Amino acid sequence: MNFELPHTGTEQSPAFLNAIACQDWLGTVPLANAMQAQSMFLRQLNLLHRYTLPPAERFGILEALRGPVSDVQEDAVKKFASKPLPFAPHEQAALESTLSVWHMLALGYLRCFEPVCFGDAGVFSLPALLAQHTLVAGNPDLAAKAATLAQRTLSVFADWQVDLCRGEQLPDPTYWKKLNQIFFAAETLGIATRAVNDPVRHGNAPTSALAAYGESNLLSAANAYELPARHLAWVARWARRWGAKLALLKMPPEDIRNRAVPLWVDLESDRPASYMPKPSNGSRWLETTELRRSLVARIALLEQGQAPAELQLGDDVTQPAAGQVLQRVLQRWCKGGAPRRHERHAASAGCSFIAGFEAVHYHLSGRQIFRAPSRNDSALRREREEFETFGDRNHRTGGADEEANSHVENWQVMDDWRLLDESATGLRITRPLKEGVRIGAGLLIAVKTADSQRFTLGNVRWALREGDDSLAAGIQLFPGEPRPVAIRTVESGAVRGNWRQGFLMPEFATLREPASVVVPAGTFRLDRSIEVMVDQQLQVLKLFRVLDRGIEFERCNFQD
Repeated sequence: MNFELPHTGTEQSPAFLNAIACQDWLGTVPLANAMQAQSMFLRQLNLLHRYTLPPAERFGILEALRGPVSDVQEDAVKKFASKPLPFAPHEQAALESTLSVWHMLALGYLRCFEPVCFGDAGVFSLPALLAQHTLVAGNPDLAAKAATLAQRTLSVFADWQVDLCRGEQLPDPTYWKKLNQIFFAAETLGIATRAVNDPVRHGNAPTSALAAYGESNLLSAANAYELPARHLAWVARWARRWGAKLALLKMPPEDIRNRAVPLWVDLESDRPASYMPKPSNGSRWLETTELRRSLVARIALLEQGQAPAELQLGDDVTQPAAGQVLQRVLQRWCKGGAPRRHERHAASAGCSFIAGFEAVHYHLSGRQIFRAPSRNDSALRREREEFETFGDRNHRTGGADEEANSHVENWQVMDDWRLLDESATGLRITRPLKEGVRIGAGLLIAVKTADSQRFTLGNVRWALREGDDSLAAGIQLFPGEPRPVAIRTVESGAVRGNWRQGFLMPEFATLREPASVVVPAGTFRLDRSIEVMVDQQLQVLKLFRVLDRGIEFERCNFQD
């Protein structure tokens, strides 16, 4: 990320030189076509960035562009969000275009903000900031302008960060360095907490530079990249709304008995907030006690049966997921982070990796294609008719067997990864970005390390692109030896569903893991009965609770 501001000139003009002309130009932009609109926005933002304009005209143009840009960006992310890595070329192009638009919009606001911060000095320096502080403090109009510019710049960074997470990337150190510098400038000028209006992102509610800065750090502390797209959208919305509940401290609170654990940031660093303070002149603490009260109250009301929409969580938010995600952010925002259940140890070894529900079942079944353990009368009648027409169906082409066999070539692929660290219930692994199958969060996998004799079932918790050519993944392991089985649902009136693949997992008392069954996504319903065929023996289980859920599976405990 390059935040250097190039010299401006008047050689090549953008299509508009003031806000009114920009509004007219926006009428020519096909806002329903995200890719084409992004291309037009990028060209004009680049030209605007290099063109000499009075700061007031530049700011007016950026304000006119910001709403339509945000709408187009929200549409564009659908092309890459929740897609497995590595992205297909069109998905990667959509991501790069989206991030470029945010980058250029941030640079536009930064070009407006820097003269307010540093005057004629034009470079980041504390003496220049202090000189401007005196000027801003004695001029209410300039203070209001500076507060708005700081908030706008930081809010674009926050929007940018959300789409980085949707694209399975994390902000790099340069991003955090610039974000911390901008907020330090706002704090030094004395306008970090000054209330400003932002109709595009906050409607009629007031906000501030501190709220936007806190939003980015809340997103980071929540490990938003680990969340499925739907939950990421919830957390991003909550971080935006509740960033205003944070207070800024220059010293840690003396009495924390009745307070939340504050987030620590170093404004001189290139890192986001954490819970591990280190000696630094740039140390600040983001107080989250008010945020904790709000979260605890909402969790309690949800448990009493109140609807998420009534608690201003969003019309798209549902239970019980709302309570689970709120508990997650409460732990990470207000309670010092989420401790690991089991200590991780550094490791360096190879491991084999099978991705996908059907592929895992195929391999763990001894490379046997799944077939229903029994057939109903209609299936038997169809097979008899096919035999009379085609002869022995094992020697003919076409049909279900051929379709099943068409997948086997892909299922034979077993990725080779390198182990980075491990614990009893998790692994962190890496491989070259484009050397293997595509993977994404929520995928069911089976993994075998170099010192193991068998595959362990697990779930991809997160997958991230690191640099230009590396892919890293966090794996949650389901302890115990998985047994491939066939399962089918049993509805009221003894109506039975189709047989499908599943896995039985044994109880693992050492790690306090109950016996469980892994079923296709959408199977679970409280007290739903399922039939499980194990070695030609039929068992009937009643589903009780979802222990883990991914995009293609649910792991549930049960009652016999």
